[in-house]
Amino acid sequence: MAYALQYLAPFRDDAECLRWLHFTQVPDRRHRLELFCTAYGLAAPLGIVDAVIDRQRQNIDLVRRLASHGHEPQATWVRESLLEELDRQLVWSDSNRHLFE
Repeated sequence: MAYALQYLAPFRDDAECLRWLHFTQVPDRRHRLELFCTAYGLAAPLGIVDAVIDRQRQNIDLVRRLASHGHEPQATWVRESLLEELDRQLVWSDSNRHLFE
C-alpha cells in the first residue's frame, strides 16, 4: 500500500504531478490518501504517511545495496544519479507531510 500511495496520493512535488504523472491540476493529496484508505477498509489513515516515507527510505537502501552487488537495472540507476532523485523525493515527502495529514 505504501508503495502504491507514492504514485496515487501522490508523494511527488506539484511540478512532477503535472509533468510526469499527467495530472491536469495539483492534486488534493489528503483527499486522495483518504479515498485510498477508505477503499482498503482503513477507518483512518493513521501512520500511513510514515509508512510511505519509510518505504521510500527502504527503496533507496535496496537500490543502493543491489547496485553495490552489480545487479541491474539498479547499477545503471545509480550511475545515472537516480539515488539523488530518490533522496529528493524522500526529503520532499518528509517536508510536505502536512499535505497528507
